[in-house]
Amino acid sequence: MLRLDLHVHTKYSYDCRCPVERAVEIAKTKGLNGIAITDHDSISGHRAAKKMSKNGFVVLPGVEISSAQGHIVGLGIEESIPKGLPAADTVELIREQGGIAIAAHPFAPGRRPELVYKAKFDAIEGLNSRAILLSNPLAQRFAQKNGLAMVAGSDAHRCDDVGMAYTIVDCEPNPDSILEKIKEGGTSIAGRTIPLPSFMWRVLQKALQRRDER
Repeated sequence: MLRLDLHVHTKYSYDCRCPVERAVEIAKTKGLNGIAITDHDSISGHRAAKKMSKNGFVVLPGVEISSAQGHIVGLGIEESIPKGLPAADTVELIREQGGIAIAAHPFAPGRRPELVYKAKFDAIEGLNSRAILLSNPLAQRFAQKNGLAMVAGSDAHRCDDVGMAYTIVDCEPNPDSILEKIKEGGTSIAGRTIPLPSFMWRVLQKALQRRDER
């Protein structure tokens, strides 16, 4: 069984400072078998990711794309995909590269739940550590009702958050096997969300930082 955090940000995202190497180090410390690098609209971390994918630890190349209807995680892609496109077009471009398309935290506060109806996804993010309140139960219910695979990821924007949520798959430790298993629906999810007080404190910190930058 492999335990994989399929939603991790690094310093190549505008709102994260965690180096790829540090994210991998923490994931290993927490007993994970791999992570996916999914920076916001950027594949700049892929070169570093490839260097860290070795000795049975898998670093999947990915990206979190800002489509016109919401965030979409593409796994197994090597080339940039423009942001701002309709969700269906974004999913098509992911598949053209042989990747899989995941609806990221579609029911989280401030997101657009209509995303899940705008394209045919390979999986739904059923557990996202930053998706509070009823966000994850709603995503899980939608996935179950529509026969979609569920994946989990920390959505880590801080190094220490890596591994808070993860996907479990029974397959060989290589990208092709992992992606195929997700498409088949052979996944289970585990982990937890950030405690609500901690989440709210982070929101406040971010708001104060933005105010100071003005």
